Amino acid sequence: MRTGLFCTYENPRRDFRAAYVDQLRLVQRAESLGFEEAWVAEHHFNPDACSPSCLSILAYLAACTSRIRLGSAAVLLPFHNPLLIAEDIATIDIFSDGRLNFGIAKGGPFPAQNRHFEIDSKESRDKTSEALLLIEKLLYEDDVTFNGRFFKTDGVRLTPRAVQRPIPTFVASSTASLVGLAAAKGYGIMGAPPFPLTTLRETVEIFRQADPAADPDLVLIRFFHVAVTHEQAVAEARIWLQPFVERMKTTTAKVQPDWTPWFVLDRIIEESLIGTISSIGEKIERLAEDLPLHSLVLKQMSPDFAKRHADLELFAEELRPKFREAA
Repeated sequence: MRTGLFCTYENPRRDFRAAYVDQLRLVQRAESLGFEEAWVAEHHFNPDACSPSCLSILAYLAACTSRIRLGSAAVLLPFHNPLLIAEDIATIDIFSDGRLNFGIAKGGPFPAQNRHFEIDSKESRDKTSEALLLIEKLLYEDDVTFNGRFFKTDGVRLTPRAVQRPIPTFVASSTASLVGLAAAKGYGIMGAPPFPLTTLRETVEIFRQADPAADPDLVLIRFFHVAVTHEQAVAEARIWLQPFVERMKTTTAKVQPDWTPWFVLDRIIEESLIGTISSIGEKIERLAEDLPLHSLVLKQMSPDFAKRHADLELFAEELRPKFREAA
């Protein structure tokens, strides 16, 4: 099981430059501590998560790191031209010397994104599937002619060509058709921090039913916070998670009501890596027994980046050696 860091470029100081510098230093520290992956989210129109151009960020991180794998978590394909995405990820794969992981999604329940990008949310799933199929062809085939519902090409040859063939690809979705596509194409799947474990188990089952021989390669992202006592960790996590939970309840009730039951604060805390370092280790052991983990990715919550550095060091010293021995 690999370990990683999930980067949403929080901006507690309301200073965008500082937010980017803080996150860069955290990724570099994670690399020095032996973490294998860093994943960058794509968020739009959110001053508290200022990473709208995750591929640009990954290109910069490629130049500032040397070993850690770098992933998009995830590129929101309905908002992009797949030809440009294919060119960008091939370029980043070169910059990183073959360290890119390509994660994609159709976009969450955020109506402002669809409105501003003029994308019909009812078409997002089909557009995502079609874009992903075209990107794969562009990356690995010559003279690509494609005649889809949303995208068309006529004899396109991608330049440059990626280092990796194939680039590891992951689908962040619980939608059966997208999960089935992932199984058919040999992609992995991703689970965002608030995704319930029951939903993730169902997603894994859908994947395995689509292709029993395929490996789901689950990238599991979980909220992560350490304190001296379990009670302290939970109390602090509640302060940071409560506004997120309330915001998501309101948003999903309007545009994606089937997600609304996911946003129960106690359930999210229980299924996150929140507690003492020893209790978090026990949770990880249970997760590894329960799910086919390719990577466990930490989403830190504290606005104090010194605390984040300290928690990564504690995780690296106390927990990562155990997982390596188990592997």
